[in-house]
Amino acid sequence: MSGLSVVWLMMGIAVCVVLVLTILLWLQWLRAEQRKAELSVLRHLVQSLGEVIHRLEREKAELAAGLRAEQGQVEQLKRRLI
Repeated sequence: MSGLSVVWLMMGIAVCVVLVLTILLWLQWLRAEQRKAELSVLRHLVQSLGEVIHRLEREKAELAAGLRAEQGQVEQLKRRLI
C-alpha cells in the first residue's frame, strides 16, 4: 500500500468512527428525551396524589370534629337521663 492509500484508509476509519459516535449520541439524546417525558408524567401524578392526600386529610379532620361533637352530645344526653 502506498502512503496515500493508508492516509485515505485512516480518514475513512475516522469518518466511520465519528459517524458511529454521532449515532450513539443521538440515541442517548432520544433516550434522555423519553426519560424527561416520563418524568413529567410522573411529576404530574405525584402532584395529583398529593392533592388527593390533602383533601382526604381535610375530610378526616372534618369527620373527626363531627365525631367529637356527636360524642359530646351523647355524653350530654346520658347526663340528662341520669
